[in-house]
Amino acid sequence: MPPSSRILFLTESFHPVLGGGETHIRTLAAQLVEAGWGATVVTRRSDASWPAAETMDGVDVVRVAPSGPARAGKYKMVPAALRALLRPSLRYDLLVVRGTRVLGLPGVLAARLRGVPVVLQPEIDGEMSGRAYVWGTPLEGTGWWQAVRAGVGVRNLFFRDGDAFVAMSRAIEAEMRAARMPREKVEYLPHGIDTARFRPADPAERAALRAALGLPPDALVIAWTGRLLRGKGLEALLDAFAAVGRGPAGARLVLVGSGAGQALSVEDALRARAALPDLAGRVVFTGRADDVAPVLRAADVFAFPSDVEALGLSLLEAAACGLACAGSRTGGIVDVLEDGVNGLLVAPRDTAGLVRALDVLARDPALRARLGAAARRTVIERFDQEQSARRYRTLFAELLARRGA
Repeated sequence: MPPSSRILFLTESFHPVLGGGETHIRTLAAQLVEAGWGATVVTRRSDASWPAAETMDGVDVVRVAPSGPARAGKYKMVPAALRALLRPSLRYDLLVVRGTRVLGLPGVLAARLRGVPVVLQPEIDGEMSGRAYVWGTPLEGTGWWQAVRAGVGVRNLFFRDGDAFVAMSRAIEAEMRAARMPREKVEYLPHGIDTARFRPADPAERAALRAALGLPPDALVIAWTGRLLRGKGLEALLDAFAAVGRGPAGARLVLVGSGAGQALSVEDALRARAALPDLAGRVVFTGRADDVAPVLRAADVFAFPSDVEALGLSLLEAAACGLACAGSRTGGIVDVLEDGVNGLLVAPRDTAGLVRALDVLARDPALRARLGAAARRTVIERFDQEQSARRYRTLFAELLARRGA
């Protein structure tokens, strides 16, 4: 790796937006800087009050117009992002595009015009097949889906010129292969977790954390972390907890995160549901949290019933904290959890199955301890942050050497 090599990350959203992808890019960019690389992030200035340019953890952040709602803004940012990427004063040696639905083609075009390698990294399932464009819309399951898929197939012909394709889950890797991306360019490289920061709490720490959070010392605490958005299975989770919550005395469901400002937010509906008699006083909304570790380390169980999920940084964080996890059998969740070995799996949108899984975990402390310990071992062995960062550095160095040759 040349001493001056600089990696540029192109992403629709970035800190202070909270999310698994945003956290991944922020952490990886900072790790590159720490290892002697340069790093820049080009992203959208979602809020007009945010600075257009700043340096964060040694990483240069450039925010482009427009501000406003994410759904329309991510398309409108393309011209400004292209101008930024082609600006001669913005130096970079390799481009990483996070999220290919909107920014994939502009990213490949800019990389080719600048003569640098480009890495494409889908942020959700369905980007390579086209399902991501219609999921949750009236077009899903209609004849228009065939037209969308055909258009995505044409787009993928241009994507094949990319230098590498990073899949954070086996499901996305399979999509890449089905889309006929060159096999030698496809890299399975999941996100990593800081297992020193996300670790189990001893009994004294756990008691102190619960006291600080206002949680009953002996209650069964089920946690969930992320953005309160449609597709996360939160409606099913509240319905399931209404049944489970009638069992263990003092059970609490803690939802860490917010849906504020998000096009797919379900926060208002969740708060209304939590106010009904069967849940009143049992569900805790913490709002936005920059550090979710204290809640996870105070909890007993982690629920992750997403309808779709590329990988789930939240799940990795909970597993690293030694929590017994119940998740949906979808996307990258199955890369982390093996049913009955280090967690429990249920079908997406299966509220009855989720009730059974949570009820089993609620009533069996020995099972929780066994699954939680196995889940932490899985994260340490396969999703360690330092190991992930080394693999990214190796990939980037190989691409830069190949381009130089």
